[in-house]
Amino acid sequence: MRYYDLKRNWRRVKPHLNDPMLNKILVRDMHKYRWGRNRKNSFVPGMFPCDAESTDWRFDHPHRWPAYWQYVCMGACFWLVNFNLRLAMLVEPKREWRIVESTKHATVWDGEKLLFEFNFQAFGIPPEECFRLASASEYEGITLKVGRLSQVYCAEHWRKDPRINGRQERQSAV
Repeated sequence: MRYYDLKRNWRRVKPHLNDPMLNKILVRDMHKYRWGRNRKNSFVPGMFPCDAESTDWRFDHPHRWPAYWQYVCMGACFWLVNFNLRLAMLVEPKREWRIVESTKHATVWDGEKLLFEFNFQAFGIPPEECFRLASASEYEGITLKVGRLSQVYCAEHWRKDPRINGRQERQSAV
């Protein structure tokens, strides 16, 4: 298992970032993330997923940040996976990209050995672990049909998030 190398292939990825459907998906899904989390801020055209970031993980990296990190937002994999799928289909159209998701993680897979994944690649998490968390039956992992988008809902409000208030009623999303 390996990641599509976003840093090395950014010149192939970047031209597709202006795709109208891609941006419509990004704004729609990240708005649901941002509105659900804080109930006051929306996500509008021109914003990047990093603008919705609530952690400072990037500051642990003193070197120059890769351009693709603008499309990383910790804890937002379920709200970025449709964007990642559409982008993967634009960048590598001959591959049969599909979403793999569970209660722990969501990612984009070509059905063979390649993942199109922004978050875990940026965090340095091995691709095998990324795929395991998204596909494991113990986490109710499912694989969607090739090209099918995932259903996205508003994120849980921060006051209900067990990572913040200590309740363990819901498994936290990575």
